[in-house]
Amino acid sequence: MNKYRDSIQKNLYCFILAPVFMILEACGEFILPYLNANVIDKGAANGDIAYILQNGFYMVLVALVMLASGVLGAYFAIKGSSYLAADVRGKAFRKIQEFSFANIDAFSTGSLITRITNDITQIQNFAQSLMRGCFRSPVMLLGAVCMSFALNPKLAAVICVVIPFLGLAIAMIIRTASPRYTAMQVKLDSLNNRINETITNERVIKSFVREEYEKEKFADVNRVLMDKSIAALKMMILMQPISALAINITTLAVVWIAGKQIMIGDMDVGTLTAFITYLTQILTALNFLANIFLQGTRAAASDRRISEVLQADVDLTDTHAGKKDMEIENGEIEFRDVSFRYLKKNKENILDHINLRINAGEFIGIVGSTGSGKTSLISLIPRLYDVDEGAVLIDGTDVRELSLKKLRDSVSVVLQKNTLFSGTIAENLRWGSEDADMEELSRACRVAHAEEFIRTFPDGYETELEQGGTNLSGGQRQRLCIARALLKHPKILILDDSTSAVDTATDAGIRKAFREELNGMTKIIIAQRISSVMDADQIVVMDQGRIIDTGTHGELIKRCSTYQEIYFSQKEEA
Repeated sequence: MNKYRDSIQKNLYCFILAPVFMILEACGEFILPYLNANVIDKGAANGDIAYILQNGFYMVLVALVMLASGVLGAYFAIKGSSYLAADVRGKAFRKIQEFSFANIDAFSTGSLITRITNDITQIQNFAQSLMRGCFRSPVMLLGAVCMSFALNPKLAAVICVVIPFLGLAIAMIIRTASPRYTAMQVKLDSLNNRINETITNERVIKSFVREEYEKEKFADVNRVLMDKSIAALKMMILMQPISALAINITTLAVVWIAGKQIMIGDMDVGTLTAFITYLTQILTALNFLANIFLQGTRAAASDRRISEVLQADVDLTDTHAGKKDMEIENGEIEFRDVSFRYLKKNKENILDHINLRINAGEFIGIVGSTGSGKTSLISLIPRLYDVDEGAVLIDGTDVRELSLKKLRDSVSVVLQKNTLFSGTIAENLRWGSEDADMEELSRACRVAHAEEFIRTFPDGYETELEQGGTNLSGGQRQRLCIARALLKHPKILILDDSTSAVDTATDAGIRKAFREELNGMTKIIIAQRISSVMDADQIVVMDQGRIIDTGTHGELIKRCSTYQEIYFSQKEEA
C-alpha cells in the first residue's frame, strides 16, 4: 500500500467524497421500495389521492438525490482512480529510468510495457470499482435486509438461507480465478515482447520475406493468450448465471410463501412488491461485491507485478560512492585485473583478467572477432555494468566510488545501435547539451561530418525525424549520434563500431577531425575495419574475452598473428 499512499493523501477528497455520495445513493435504493409499498397499500387501496401525491413527491425527491449522488460519486471515483494510476505509473517509469541494463534484461522490454500500462490499468479499474461499490453495496445489502425483516420476518428468513450458499459459490469462483489471472498477465508479457520485436525489426523481416513466418509465430503467442484469457474470464461468466439462479429460486420461494399470506389477508400486495425489490437489491449487492472481489484478484496479480518493478534492487547505484563530488579532469583509464560475466551463475567469464592502461588524451583502437568482449569492455567504463572482479579506474579512482551522474556526464558512448528519437535534428542533437546554440551544433556536426548532409535538407537542422530516424540512412544516423555525443564535451569518447555504415573517406575525415579538434579528449574506437584504427596511439587486440596484444599498427602487423589475420583478410576483400 505504500506505493498508493502518497496519491491517496494528495487526492484524499476524491477517496472520501466518492464513497459518501455512493452511500447516499444506496440509502435511496431501500427508501424508494418502502414509499412505493405505502402508495400501493395505503394510498391506492384507500383511494387517498393526497397521500399518493405526497409520497409520490417524496419518491421524486429521493430519485433526484440518488441521481445527483450517483453522478457525483462516479465522478470522484473516476477522478481519484485516474490520479492514482497516473501517480503509480509515474513512480514505475521513474524507477525504470534508474534500472541498469541488467535490470532491464531481467524483466524484458515487453514485460515492462505490460506492467506500466495494462497492469496499472487493472489497478485503476479496481480502485474505481472499490470506491463506487465497496461502501454502496454493503449499505444497500444491510439496508435491504433490515427493511425485509421489518416488512416480514418469515419471508426474510428465506434470504438468510440463500445468502450463505451464494457466498460459498462466489468464494470458490474467486479462489479458482486468482492464479488464472496471473498466468494471463504473464502471457500478455509474451505477446508484447513478440509485438515489440516484430515491429522493431520490420525492415529485416521484409528484406528476408519472413512475413508469413512472423504471422505464424504471432498467431501462436496470440492463441496462448486467448486460451489463458478464456480460462480466467470464464470464471467471471459463471457469476451471472449463478446469481440469476439464486435470485429466481429465492423469488419463487418468496412468491409461494407470500401468495398464501396474501390469500388469507396477512400481507398486502404492496408489501410483496417491496419485498421482491429488496430481495433483488440484496442479491444484486452480493453480485456487485463478488465482481469487486474478482476484479481484486486480477488487480492483486497486477499489484504484485508492479511491486516487483518498484522494489527491484538496482544493481548500479552510487549510494556507497565515497567520492560523489569528484570531477573527472583528465580521462585516464585503467582496467585492473578485470573479470566480468553477464549471467552471474555462469562459470565462464565474458572478460577474463583484463589489464589495460589508457593515458589521458590518447586515441585507442580495439579490434577483435565477434564475441571477443569488445563491447563488454567499454560498457564497464561508464558503469553500464559493474565488474565481477578487479576494478575499472578513471583518473586513479574506482568508477564505483564516483557519482553515476558525473561519471556518465564525462563519458560519451555511441553504441552499436544508433538510436534517434522523433523530433527535429536539432532536438536530437541537444540530448548532448540542452542549451547548445546553433554554433555549437554546427561545430559538433562538422567534426562528425554530418553538416554536409544536414545542409542538403530544405529545413536543415529543423528537419523532422521519424521515430528511430528511419528517414535517414545508416551512415547519417551514425554521424548524428557522434555529433550528439560530442556536444556533451566529454573527457572520454567511446565509439562502438559507430562508423561502420560510413564510407572509408568519411571515416578518415572523422578520424582526422578527432585528432585536430579533440586533442584533450580520450578517444576509444571499436572497429571492424583495421583502416579505422590504423593511426591510433595504441591498438588493443581481443580474443575470447582476453587481451592478446597491444601496440601500434606497425608493431602488431609484425608480431600479432590474430591482428595479421584480420588485416590481410580485409586487404584481400578490398
